[in-house]
Amino acid sequence: MNDYTVFQENGLFGLKDHKGVVIISPQYIEMYDFSCGLSMVRNKQYQYAYIDIHNNQIVPFGKYSWLDPSFVCGFARVVYYDIAHKKEIWGIIDTLGNCVIPIEYDNIWPLKEEYFFSVKAFKGEKEELINLHDIQNINILDGLKYLHVYSVEEFKYLSNCKALYVKVNPKNNQVFFTYGANIGRVATEGIPVNPVVAIVINSNGKVFPLLMEKTDVGKTTFPTIKKVLRKKTSPARHQHKTTFWDYEAEAMNDVDNWSDPYGDEEEYYGGWSREDVESGLADAYECDLDARWNNE
Repeated sequence: MNDYTVFQENGLFGLKDHKGVVIISPQYIEMYDFSCGLSMVRNKQYQYAYIDIHNNQIVPFGKYSWLDPSFVCGFARVVYYDIAHKKEIWGIIDTLGNCVIPIEYDNIWPLKEEYFFSVKAFKGEKEELINLHDIQNINILDGLKYLHVYSVEEFKYLSNCKALYVKVNPKNNQVFFTYGANIGRVATEGIPVNPVVAIVINSNGKVFPLLMEKTDVGKTTFPTIKKVLRKKTSPARHQHKTTFWDYEAEAMNDVDNWSDPYGDEEEYYGGWSREDVESGLADAYECDLDARWNNE
């Protein structure tokens, strides 16, 4: 973030913008330049935290005993002191503070872009190699930069598809949309009044389409949208139910029906059950629907 400068006054650090206006008053005994939208700081109690440009604590003081001074492509190492075993254990988080690599290692080597396929980590004397590209399919909605924004009709035309379908992943309840054989993310809980599809790049450097409300274009962070799938209350078989909004000719159907992401699955899949289909997807994509992004 070149528009901001860390400065020191009376032994404490704060932040100024490019005009010299104080954005964060001097209050930290240690403060690093912003990376991926966050700065590592320490308070007078020598505790670590990550803050955003508004001085909000994204990773609060005292949660970890140590933090990486900066993020690398949206990832940072953290250290937690395990009181029960009287030792420090390491893990990796993203820019929302989510733990993406479990905090269970005795040491993790520094993160470098060129070694994301093989980050060295240790459990005792045993060395493991962490492949951060394995988790790059998690399209985190943070640190967003907008490459282009399309109307639904424009996006359908460019992607050679007739409709966009908003669905629920039954494995994690996350909402996503499909266009043809591809998958995008959703940044709205209900039907957008004026839906658009933005091509965005996030704090991990991941590029993907984001279905959103036009008035939300420009926002850099969105919560993960989830819908809890309700169990069927009736065994009725010949009733086509879906969990998607059908953006076809700007018409949206079945918006309130989130009960079954596959509808009448055996009829729809020619006699195959949902379990059969999910098993096949699991074999093909290792239980990660977003992995389809890698198949071009």
